[in-house]
Amino acid sequence: MKSRLMLVFLLLAPLTVQAADDPTLFTVGDMQVTRSEFEQSYLKHCTTSRAHRLSVADYLESYIVYKLRVKAALDAHLDATSSFKSEYAQCLSEMPKQSSPSSFSSSSVSSYQVQEAYEKMKRRVGADGQVCIAQILIRVPQKARPDEQRQAQQQIEAVYREIQNGADFEQLARRYSQEQIPASEVTTKWYTRGQMLQEVENVAFGMKRGEACRPFLSTIGYHILMLKDRKGVDSYQEMEKVLSSDIAQRQLQRQVDTKPIHGEVVETVSDRQEEPYGIPTDALQREYYEGLLLFEQNKHSVGKQAAEDEQALAYFFKKNKKKYRRKGFKPKDYTEVRELVVADLQEEMNKHWIADLRKIYPVNVDKKVLRTVNNHL
Repeated sequence: MKSRLMLVFLLLAPLTVQAADDPTLFTVGDMQVTRSEFEQSYLKHCTTSRAHRLSVADYLESYIVYKLRVKAALDAHLDATSSFKSEYAQCLSEMPKQSSPSSFSSSSVSSYQVQEAYEKMKRRVGADGQVCIAQILIRVPQKARPDEQRQAQQQIEAVYREIQNGADFEQLARRYSQEQIPASEVTTKWYTRGQMLQEVENVAFGMKRGEACRPFLSTIGYHILMLKDRKGVDSYQEMEKVLSSDIAQRQLQRQVDTKPIHGEVVETVSDRQEEPYGIPTDALQREYYEGLLLFEQNKHSVGKQAAEDEQALAYFFKKNKKKYRRKGFKPKDYTEVRELVVADLQEEMNKHWIADLRKIYPVNVDKKVLRTVNNHL
């Protein structure tokens, strides 16, 4: 027993040291977010793809909004719903343990696992399918002065006028967009819901193929989107190798270390955790946990309510009728530009909702710690 306790102590000791060296970057109410958690998310989402590269400051604002939503979902006890428990339990069941990390490969993934992952992907993509968008982005710095925001707005509106006059969208994107990607890579990526900024998603999925939307503001700046194409889920044959590789990688990441003692196996704390309650400390498990929370939240989100509230859509259109006028086209009823009105109303409602969440859950960023992000080793 003593030897067992000693080993457990030795296993946990490095974690204690790491915690001491992992300061809190920001708080959302009483929720603490450490520097390492933010760094892991930033490195995963903002450096692997040129199309998604953001500065630390820009991504921090998006991550704060994300954590505000997570905090609201937790306080609403969405993790206690039967649908959340079922989905999360399924995620946990897809974490097979192998005797050695090196044993994980695509060949160790069963056809059943791949088929299950494909069915899950189809459910996630849903009826909205996937969209391929080109984008023109004019960035607006966080805490921008009024004149800075006005200048960015004037620039994006000038670009939009060129589009209306027949200019080539992709040429304008290469000339003006501040996405920080090479000119040859305006866009090559397909997106499903949950993979873009909420404001961008709201507009993108309401567009028609070949359509360029009017400028709109997100947490990082002004956007104009063009919907290049849209489609449903790729076939199983097209996705089989990709899904198999992804499952094998996740199995490797979720490998739980075990060590034998006199023929027995000592499990780590995470091994013994049987109930899927409470945000996990493992980064990948936490991402799934929080993602499922927000999926539950979206079922009753203000954005969903906006799309279904015909009276609210009509009222919003009446107040903002001038915004939807185009050369030679003056819509008399919101149904003539329903997709745009839905997107605009969703954006407006989400802004108010996030503002309300900030009042409920004060956000405090440790600027000293922020300066050490990705620069403390």
